[in-house]
Amino acid sequence: SAGPIHQGAFYRFKYNIKDKLKFGQENLLEVTVSKMSADASVNNAERLADYWIFGGIFRPVYLEAFPTQHIAYTAIDAKANGAFSMKAHLVNPQPGQEVVGEIMNTAGKVVGTGRATVSKDTLVTLTTTVPNPLQWTAETPHLYTVNTYIKAGKKNLYLTSEKFGFRTIEIRQGDGIYLNGTKINDMGYHLDAWD
Repeated sequence: SAGPIHQGAFYRFKYNIKDKLKFGQENLLEVTVSKMSADASVNNAERLADYWIFGGIFRPVYLEAFPTQHIAYTAIDAKANGAFSMKAHLVNPQPGQEVVGEIMNTAGKVVGTGRATVSKDTLVTLTTTVPNPLQWTAETPHLYTVNTYIKAGKKNLYLTSEKFGFRTIEIRQGDGIYLNGTKINDMGYHLDAWD
């Protein structure tokens, strides 16, 4: 087995199968899929709450090859006012290297850059501010791209890209939900669009 049994058809997961592969030879990978989860809470969420009764694999399945040093995943917090923060989770970090995040608009122009020096920690946080960003809403889904590099001096060792939008969601007690400072009514529409 490549790892513990994964529970839930809609949850993303990964296995590191490096020790299972025979390099230079033909390899056979097999997946066993159960109709129901062994975890009762997953069954309750998928079957009873969402009425999803199908078995199978619902996400793309693919193999990825990574260098020894890479970014496992990122967590982005991009506020409507342009404040950008990203946590980059590193694999095999080397002290003294740098993680750089370049934010690009749809025209391919760099509009913000965050930097962090790598220590022995596997987590670094990059911050920057993008002036007057185009905000993300359902009606105007403006997206930016952040290209995140691991650098040793001027040499790029690894690159990953991710799309995101600048938005702020607030729950104001006794008042409602606000997206980028605009109240959303019960139907999910911005009130100013219908008033």
